[in-house]
Amino acid sequence: MKKIILTMCVALFGMGVQAQEQKHEIGVFYGFESASNIFSIFTSAISAAAGDQSSFWGPIGLEYYYHVSPVVGVGAVAAYAGCKAEDEKTHKDDLTETFVTVMPSVKFNWLRKKNFGMYSALSAGAMFASVKCNDNAKAADSNAKDETVTVFMFQATALGAEFGGEQFRGFIEAGAGEKGLLCAGLRYKF
Repeated sequence: MKKIILTMCVALFGMGVQAQEQKHEIGVFYGFESASNIFSIFTSAISAAAGDQSSFWGPIGLEYYYHVSPVVGVGAVAAYAGCKAEDEKTHKDDLTETFVTVMPSVKFNWLRKKNFGMYSALSAGAMFASVKCNDNAKAADSNAKDETVTVFMFQATALGAEFGGEQFRGFIEAGAGEKGLLCAGLRYKF
């Protein structure tokens, strides 16, 4: 009788370990054609750096989700992006913009397989944008000035696909907002 009870306990313990899901996930990403990129194009067009050569990077970001169920994860997304506009004549930076975004987020895993998954997500929060002009730009244009604004920001991911192992996965997303129209990255589940 003791052997049967011991065997049942070991089997139940083994099933419990196997049934545990990874509740946490962290990811890093890079986005293309984000909201801050569009904002940067708009501000460059009306600033002292209009017509200058601009270089934009980001958004580069980090995300975290805690899965309250196998389908729903709640967490946050943080992203950093920037732009520099260089004067064509002096080859010095006229304008520097930085964008820091923090958004609470919810993720819906609607297809969950061992090595593949599909999901949608919605994030909403704040973007802190900083625009700095150098002294030459301020001297050339009386409207040029340093500014910091806080605006509402979002990300609506219509379709996300992740692929790889059970813990490490790559992902690609299509949506609109601060992570971009397209976004790709790596994710770790634990």
